[in-house]
Amino acid sequence: MGLITLRTAALSVLGLSSFVFIALFGRLPIFRKTPIGFLHRLLWIHIPHGLARIDSLLLGGRLVPCCKSFGRYIAYENHPLVLIFFVGLLSISELMFVPKAWPRLGTFHRAFVLISITLPYIFLYACVTIKCFITPDNVKTELAQYPYDRVLFHPGNECSTCRLLKPARSKHCSTCKACVSRHDHHCIWLTNCVGRQNYRYFLALLLSLSVMLTYGMCLGYKLLNESLQKAFGTGGAHWSNSLSWTSWINYWALAVADDIRIGAVFLLAGMTAPLAFGFLVYHIYLVWAGTTTNETAKWDDWKEDIAYGLIYKAKRSEVYKTPKPRDESIEPKTQWSATTDQVLIITNGEPPRSNSILQAEGEQTPVDPRFKLVRNLQSLENLYDLGFWDNLRDALNLNI
Repeated sequence: MGLITLRTAALSVLGLSSFVFIALFGRLPIFRKTPIGFLHRLLWIHIPHGLARIDSLLLGGRLVPCCKSFGRYIAYENHPLVLIFFVGLLSISELMFVPKAWPRLGTFHRAFVLISITLPYIFLYACVTIKCFITPDNVKTELAQYPYDRVLFHPGNECSTCRLLKPARSKHCSTCKACVSRHDHHCIWLTNCVGRQNYRYFLALLLSLSVMLTYGMCLGYKLLNESLQKAFGTGGAHWSNSLSWTSWINYWALAVADDIRIGAVFLLAGMTAPLAFGFLVYHIYLVWAGTTTNETAKWDDWKEDIAYGLIYKAKRSEVYKTPKPRDESIEPKTQWSATTDQVLIITNGEPPRSNSILQAEGEQTPVDPRFKLVRNLQSLENLYDLGFWDNLRDALNLNI
């Protein structure tokens, strides 16, 4: 019975964690051509279409509009339901675990428990309350934060909703109904966008959650192992000596079932720690690459055009011998230390032609030798990549 209980609890937590991960994050470009991306499309596209056909045949199409309305509210409205679920799950788990474990902890562990369970709430509060919106009052300041790379972001574009100039690296969020500076993504767990002003707290939240969950898993293991040693250890030998794998799992199942409050949180932390740690690693990678989740999606589109042989690159200084004067009202000077000399064009697959030499009627103009076919994404310059440490300073919103 104990083994069945352990297996059921583990599978339940693992299934819930996997479902939440796929539902909310399976659309990220990094998962687009993976089983996670397929399951996300299955969940949000194929299954709803199948249910719509069944509803049309059996109920005359009455059920789907209600489900779509509820789905739009959950996915696209800035409601607090997911945040409440997250805070509730966090708080209930801590209330189950800490009072039960507290009498068995030493001074060091008690202090570390208090720190590890407090920090996520502090960083969560900062992530939720700090907004990164671009407004008429701060748009000039935001325009001067980053230069336009003229690949992902171009000067002079105006947001069709906010009627404000769009600073480089910004994006309009339809959920928050505002343009967001250095937009990374809209986080449904925070009911807020992650952008330039709160990205540091988002990284801190991921780090603190990873530490708390890993520590909770290790502490739960320690306490359950102590219980098993006290009950089954003899003569100073470890309780698991000479046990088969089946017997070892049965003993752990008994320990979890006997101390269900510590055991359940131990399983929950063990299943969810890799999720938090995985997102932390992903965002550390984004910092290393000098990009954001939003920009990664844009680079992914360029990658597809490169694969089809549509992108050509040249040096801007060779193409534009006398560059146009900068319009300071649209493209003010920035303190950004990096520059780029590349110009990219999208073609129909044919190399760019030179217009500098007049040809006889019917003759084709020659290929412009200044433009070279781009064969991979790595050969393009990312204006926003300054190297890991400067990227980190920028992500933490420090002066670089």
